[in-house]
Amino acid sequence: MVQLWEGINQYLADRAPNDWEKAEVRRYRQRLYDVLNSKYRLIAFYQSGSFQHGTAITPHSDVDYIARIHFEDKPLSSTTILNNIRQLLKDELYEASSVSISRPTVTVQFPGLVTRYEITPAYLIRGTSDDDRVVSIPSLGGEWREAAPKAHTKFVADIDRQRNGNVRQLARLLKAWKYQHGVPISSFYLEMRSAEHGKNNDFIWPLSSLKVIANKLITTNLAAMNDPTGLVSRIHACSSESSRLTSIARVRDLHRNLDKAYTAWAAGVSERYEMNQALSAIWGPSFPYCEPYSA
Repeated sequence: MVQLWEGINQYLADRAPNDWEKAEVRRYRQRLYDVLNSKYRLIAFYQSGSFQHGTAITPHSDVDYIARIHFEDKPLSSTTILNNIRQLLKDELYEASSVSISRPTVTVQFPGLVTRYEITPAYLIRGTSDDDRVVSIPSLGGEWREAAPKAHTKFVADIDRQRNGNVRQLARLLKAWKYQHGVPISSFYLEMRSAEHGKNNDFIWPLSSLKVIANKLITTNLAAMNDPTGLVSRIHACSSESSRLTSIARVRDLHRNLDKAYTAWAAGVSERYEMNQALSAIWGPSFPYCEPYSA
């Protein structure tokens, strides 16, 4: 058996992208860039999301890319550019098994170790550096919405650095829980809630910090949160009301099991079984069997 902190590190290490997965991602990135750049003369093409933030959970996390296109080429309806990119990739990517639209992205499925890639077309609205650039990306019904992917990446990285890597650990644990239970909640939302917690708390310890985050999700009913960078509007937890209701029920289960795990951990050896049962209920049977607190 291992100590709890060792079990968490082992569990997350087993779910981190390995070198050959990263090599495959680089290869497909170049392929996607070449096809898109040939038509759109891209201003930038960069990774965002879990792989870029260092919070990916393999094999579940997608690889997300922002494709910045010249603003003068922006269509009135975001549906137009999504349809055009989908058709371009379907025509040119012979190796792709499928190409589809899943707003705000065009999703490409490749065979291999890391199979799902999402491309978001973006047009610069304002800003001159990674700290403050805001782009326009597709939204529902052909509309557009604002996003600040580079600034959000920097925000998470800065807070994580201040907290010795513990913010990304919280985000990865929340995402692992999400994937384990199929919770229809935004990974980005969970990541920003983790960063928000790190910003407001000097001390982070997984079980107690996750309890605080889960409690906030419950008391706010998974409400949209203010962007902690202040650059864009609210960040939403779920894509629909039914997803929100499902997610809030799962978050209540999470909080209950975190409370059981924390209480059992603090009680010591006599509650070892109960602690590990609670940890398994959160992260699945593959979570390492751990020792509770020992004075």
